Amino acid sequence: MKKKKRLTIQIFGLCSLLFALFAYAMFQGGFVSWFLFYSFLPFSLYSFAIALYPFHRASVRRVIPKRQHHAGERLTAAIEVQLPIWFPFVAITMAEGDITSLNTGPSKTTISFIWKKKFSYTYELEPLPRGEHTFASVYLAASDFFGLIEKQSIHAVKDTIVVYPRYIAMTHQQVRGFFDQGMAASSLPFRRDRTMAVGVREYVPGDRVSWVHWKASARKQQLMTKEFEEQRSDDFILVLDRAPTPLFEELVTFTASLLRTSIHAGVRTGLVSVGRDRFVFPARNSEEHLQRLFLHLARVDCDSHEPFARVIANEKRSWAASATLCYVTSSLQEEMVFLLREMAMRRRGMLFLLKEEMTKEEQRLVDMLRQSGVRVSILSPHTMRATLQGRDER
Repeated sequence: MKKKKRLTIQIFGLCSLLFALFAYAMFQGGFVSWFLFYSFLPFSLYSFAIALYPFHRASVRRVIPKRQHHAGERLTAAIEVQLPIWFPFVAITMAEGDITSLNTGPSKTTISFIWKKKFSYTYELEPLPRGEHTFASVYLAASDFFGLIEKQSIHAVKDTIVVYPRYIAMTHQQVRGFFDQGMAASSLPFRRDRTMAVGVREYVPGDRVSWVHWKASARKQQLMTKEFEEQRSDDFILVLDRAPTPLFEELVTFTASLLRTSIHAGVRTGLVSVGRDRFVFPARNSEEHLQRLFLHLARVDCDSHEPFARVIANEKRSWAASATLCYVTSSLQEEMVFLLREMAMRRRGMLFLLKEEMTKEEQRLVDMLRQSGVRVSILSPHTMRATLQGRDER
């Protein structure tokens, strides 16, 4: 409605200017006045043609070669436009509609002197922020020589990209180093025992080649995988703190890194993520499971309204006592410390604490946890960001 009103005002202004030149030529007479009128007449007819052009019938397509990215990467996209009727536009402006969630530079350009019915514009956006981002529409606008008439059109072209969180490629030894910190109250194995095969089952994507039972596969004419005796004590459950914090992106990055490393190491791994919504992923070990975890971490936000200690208390009964629970947070409160100390008597646990600097009170609470048998690993967000930056530069 606003566009039609604006175009009507522009047409009225153009008609008024054309009438004023004609009236000036009629009353003034002479070569100069009529020269001005006839000189402006072709430009005015061109402007009227733009006002009447069926811009809404243009075919608009967005081409995004890659739909899945990781945070910090670059997105390359193209907007292809095919006009319904050939027309010599002096300029056409193309822009994305609303992509404020990407928080990137402008994806807008003006192409001068369009002589073809089909043309395109390629642009890049970087760095991409983590999340699921939707491109809803494409904005087109054509203008005359003097900018008196501007015809606008918005085309609904919906596309979605997923930007997964960044991760740090950690080795098995590095992860074991986290568990070796603090009190050695109990051993926390980080690799499942795959030595006791108790049966076979059909192969599913994500199973290792070394697990394939070749004799059974030959008999059944399909891939069969060995079934092993479950060692439930190796189940590895991460609990992510989704309370509002400026270090939330670092928490997600570390969680993604730990999930990826543990699953690639052969550990059944799960995730608990409680905020405005509640997501619980059971302990599994496959690439499909890792993909689901990364998709959740791409969409997750720090929107929890209850303390992390309360989340831990509500979720502790959902897992077997033999599972190892690991808590990823950037805040340490006394209520959480008392709860973890109480839980340490019945199950094994690990606290990953991301802090720039530790206060004396926080150090006291950490010492209390370690004395109770809770392993605590203090991580530096600055070091994590430096590691990611160094990887990007390479």
